[in-house]
Amino acid sequence: MSSLFLLIGVIWFTLLAISAFLVIFIAPIDIVIFNNRTDLYITSIFQATIAILIVLMLIVFLNYLKKLYIQKKLHIQ
Repeated sequence: MSSLFLLIGVIWFTLLAISAFLVIFIAPIDIVIFNNRTDLYITSIFQATIAILIVLMLIVFLNYLKKLYIQKKLHIQ
């Protein structure tokens, strides 16, 4: 049962870390990289692309964690 709580804890920590990364680093990217010189639509497309890629990587990582947990519980090699 403790491994289930560890899995849930890792999942929550990962979600919070990625959410913080998106809010802290991706949201103000127009100021940091583009110095407010680009069109708002281009900046939004750039931000959305980065966010979608990060979410896809999160899905792959969580799927990997799930497989590890299931293999450990079912004793599958």
